[in-house]
Amino acid sequence: MLRSTRTRAAFVAATALVVTGLGQVPAQAATDSSPAQLAGTWMTGNLNGDGLLTGAYADDKGETQTFTDYGSSVDLALSLDAVGGDAATVTRITDAIAAQVGDYTAPWGDVYAGSSAKAMTLAVSQGRDPRTFGGRDLQAQVEGRVITTGASTGRIEDLSAWGDYANSIGQAFAARALTAAGSSLADEATDYLLLQQCDAGFFRLDFTKDKAAADQTCDGASGAVDADGPDVTALVALQLAAIESPDADVTAALADAKTWLAAQQAADGGFGSTDNGANANSTGLGGWALAELGDTARATKAATWLRARQVVGACDGKLAPETGAIAYSDEALAAGRKDGIADPLDRVQWIIAGAQGLAGLASAPATSAKDKVTAPRFAKAGSKVTFTVTGLAAGERGCLSGAVGTRTLVGTGSALKAVATLKAGTRSVTLRTATATGTSSVTGTVTVLGKKKLKVSLAKKQVKRNAKVKVTVKGLARGERVTVKVRGKKVATGTANAKGVLVRTVKVGKARGVARVAVQGQYATRTGTAKIRVR
Repeated sequence: MLRSTRTRAAFVAATALVVTGLGQVPAQAATDSSPAQLAGTWMTGNLNGDGLLTGAYADDKGETQTFTDYGSSVDLALSLDAVGGDAATVTRITDAIAAQVGDYTAPWGDVYAGSSAKAMTLAVSQGRDPRTFGGRDLQAQVEGRVITTGASTGRIEDLSAWGDYANSIGQAFAARALTAAGSSLADEATDYLLLQQCDAGFFRLDFTKDKAAADQTCDGASGAVDADGPDVTALVALQLAAIESPDADVTAALADAKTWLAAQQAADGGFGSTDNGANANSTGLGGWALAELGDTARATKAATWLRARQVVGACDGKLAPETGAIAYSDEALAAGRKDGIADPLDRVQWIIAGAQGLAGLASAPATSAKDKVTAPRFAKAGSKVTFTVTGLAAGERGCLSGAVGTRTLVGTGSALKAVATLKAGTRSVTLRTATATGTSSVTGTVTVLGKKKLKVSLAKKQVKRNAKVKVTVKGLARGERVTVKVRGKKVATGTANAKGVLVRTVKVGKARGVARVAVQGQYATRTGTAKIRVR
């Protein structure tokens, strides 16, 4: 049954406009804005000439058809608004929705409650008057779709010859928008929404079919109710969290939703469903909702999952032009790298994933370490050489190229290793990462030394006992370590100069006869000898 009508502190006079909306994603220590900015830039690049996103599908003849995707456009605007930093695009989308609000919410004489409530949410979140949004009284339109008598009081319903498809997502937008506008039906809409929360903590998608049934609650539904993923609960929680000065019932519902959402997160930070597995839409919405509800640790894990599936350009094959895009899944990322996403039927999945996943990236962790690739100064040809990569934040994808081939690294927040067996020569490895301002690259270099006979020359051919002789070694690498021995005894060490030369003066000892002067470079495969007569 419906709870008694409440008086919220957030309400003012019914005729006044109270502007609310999701605030900035809660500030967290050491977050990185770059991934969300990159995603936003990519999404903005997909807006059509009207300032809206375009959807696509294959008709029954297999031909591609396109349409204006109003719902995803609103999702994008709300996500960009939550992340912040691109008010101009949010305004552009809001203006475009206003210009076509009739086509979106009431096409062909029908009136769709969910679309109407979602458009009204966008309007009030941007400080627009819902009474005159796009020349339409959107508030009256939403209020007109709220049932005001009987067991289903507060429930929204569609007016359409095609049937009633209103559900809890649209109900959540209605509760948020009507509350923000100070509507007299806000309490009823919110009350009915809270009835859709199951005892486990999640919100069901579909309402009770019989609008006259006395029990309209989730737990009163006939048969089992399957949450099948976090999306509905996350979307509902986001709308409820945007209500100013919520009462105890809303606060309790959010607490239960938060607990349930937290339990749905996989160990790697992802969210998904039985049918779809882990995916960017579910993870983006789940992470965003948890951030709004104050669970920053799990929001960070979700952002890390998302970032690990964000295109960085380099290393991403045919996705190279799509820097910032968020892949729906691991399979989508692999397919996109192979085939690209120029086909509208392929691209639409990425667009929807970006619209709902973008705000989840706002919790991406930063790293204090700078991008760097380090390697030993020298390595022996044919041996395994380890390059150490630092500076990649958790989930951040980087592209390594050069001596190790081309490979993708996913950051953990700690140093990473890349190992390769190298031939002689100067070998370099470059790390490329995507930033909000372009591509960043750093390079590490190692000198790989192969087998070599070093040239050893002595200043004299013969000397007296205990005399000294100048030894010159050529053919070395700059900085190469050198050991000099006379008759097997180490008498000098040093490093080669910039020209690859080492000069040392050594004692020949007191033994008469021919003395062998042996030189070894960095490795035992790099040697040279000379002889001197001791009188």
